[in-house]
Amino acid sequence: MGFIKNLLSLALLGALATALAPLDFPQEDIDSGKALQEIGRTAYDTAIARLEAHPTAKCTKDNVRVRKEWRRIPAAERIEYVKAVNCLMEKPNVYENVTGPRTMYDSFGVLHYKLTPYVHNSAYFLLFHRLYVWTFEDKLRTMCGYTGSFPYWEWGLDATTGVENSPVFDGSETSMGSNGEKVSGGGGGGNPMFPGGSGGGCVTKGPFVNYTVNFGPNTARDPLAYNPRCLKRDLNTQICAQWASLRNTTETITQSPDIALFQANLQGDFRWPDARKWGFAVHGGGHFAIAGDPGGDFYFSPLEPAFYLHHGQIDRMYFIWQNLDWEQRQTMAGTITMMDRPASRNGTLEDVLDIAPVGESYRFGQLLDTVGGSPFCFVYE
Repeated sequence: MGFIKNLLSLALLGALATALAPLDFPQEDIDSGKALQEIGRTAYDTAIARLEAHPTAKCTKDNVRVRKEWRRIPAAERIEYVKAVNCLMEKPNVYENVTGPRTMYDSFGVLHYKLTPYVHNSAYFLLFHRLYVWTFEDKLRTMCGYTGSFPYWEWGLDATTGVENSPVFDGSETSMGSNGEKVSGGGGGGNPMFPGGSGGGCVTKGPFVNYTVNFGPNTARDPLAYNPRCLKRDLNTQICAQWASLRNTTETITQSPDIALFQANLQGDFRWPDARKWGFAVHGGGHFAIAGDPGGDFYFSPLEPAFYLHHGQIDRMYFIWQNLDWEQRQTMAGTITMMDRPASRNGTLEDVLDIAPVGESYRFGQLLDTVGGSPFCFVYE
């Protein structure tokens, strides 16, 4: 019986891997998000079938966690998530010999700052951020008792109705706080390359209205020095619609036959001619749809609480892309420095990612699968 069950599971995996023809989706289904729902469901089914066929001591179908889009998480659970984030903002910083960081939440900002030159536009981008976000989730659970679903933000759902109206940013108690106060001339998150949004000043209501950003920005003489200030946001629907629409999200996945092009399309890496049409792409689009300070700061964006919902969506895209052709998509491409500057060797799955003192160290190869042979045990709804 067990042999037959394994055969059926393997057969299901093969069927799921070959059943999808993404380019056959009507454009209206791509633009509406229907296609994204379908490929997301296929990826979920593929991962669950693989888990059923090969459960581990740590991860089974019974205990696998399901990550959900913010608006699909019950209101009470969203409030508990915010409470857990606030709890991390009260736990002590784990870095020594720095004056700015005060909390465990801040420690994640230090880690991102230190590793940014190696984990963006490099071989390490996707797997670093997968471990980074998972470690944040793990701290919410182990240090602050959070038991609910980990959220992601599907930007495209707000590209037409307005980021300001999103359940993520509407300023209610079940949101991640509001837009910033309107500042004359907007500001594009402090970056003159971008059109100004609808805010720019301090968050005015809802969760995190009293949150203090303790250090940064990256342009400061000492970016890790104590520099307390309010959380600012400059929500920008124009950027969201241009770069992070449902269409862009879907086509980034379906038009990327290999890992090199997928991560280039995801980040708008102009070194790949095929990626240039995406502009700043969904990665930049999600970040600068939030913008502000520190959300618009490339190095310190994790000090913006919505960062983790944004990168949850990035990892969701990676999860979907991997599971549409699992056997061929357990790979890595690129060098180990940002934009290969300075020139560096290629990254390998045998390289070790050490995120101490915030988290632990793993081989990159251990981070490929969210449901087996890894520290993880999660899928995306």
